[in-house]
Amino acid sequence: MPSFPLKIVSLNIEMDRHFDRIIPFLKEQKPDVILLQEVFEKDIPYLEKHLEMKLVFTAAIKYLLINNEKQKLGTATFSNLEITKHYSDYYHGDGRNLPVTHYGEAEKGARSILVVEVVKDHQFYCLVNTHFSWTPNGKPDAQQHKDLTAMLYLLSKIPEFILCGDFNTPRGMPIFDAIAHKYKDNIPSYIRTTIDKNLHRAGDLQLVVDGLFTTLPYHVDSIEVVNNLSDHCAILATISKLAI
Repeated sequence: MPSFPLKIVSLNIEMDRHFDRIIPFLKEQKPDVILLQEVFEKDIPYLEKHLEMKLVFTAAIKYLLINNEKQKLGTATFSNLEITKHYSDYYHGDGRNLPVTHYGEAEKGARSILVVEVVKDHQFYCLVNTHFSWTPNGKPDAQQHKDLTAMLYLLSKIPEFILCGDFNTPRGMPIFDAIAHKYKDNIPSYIRTTIDKNLHRAGDLQLVVDGLFTTLPYHVDSIEVVNNLSDHCAILATISKLAI
């Protein structure tokens, strides 16, 4: 019996600012796995309820809210499939001593890979969710290069995977291109930006900073970049596992 491909969505949701756009979209698309960045821990019960999915979460920072409450912010991977394995591993900072930050201080966050394995139609899929280190104007610095080396080392220990996230560095620049040199970049070449010009505070930035990379035996059957959801565009894709 042929297996059905895995349907996924990856999106930086910009905290709790766009639920009225994002939730209806995700309910309509019915993906098997959702990989989100910039998720407040406080919003997990709300998201689980409305998406009817379970999740795995890893924190990057403690975000200082207006009322001086400290709220954890990080990455979360949701699935309606059986999660057979999951873990997180930090390549910058760690989860025990999270920095406290305000909005606009993204460079202070810890950085990790969130690894989740799911099973669909007797096929196992390994998905990695990350929110990579930030620099001003997308220009790489020494810390980004150091974090890249550390992240690639962690990834080298995983036999096969689908890597998604907000990489905070544009395609065509050294960091993004170093990742694309090792793994397949599945964002079509005709896509010029993954920043939503109407919702991002900086406006129309022609930068591909969100990615979907794969190793063998994964094959991206279809992929679409969807705007009008958050300050970043969503990556919507179906992925099959090749027989090798």
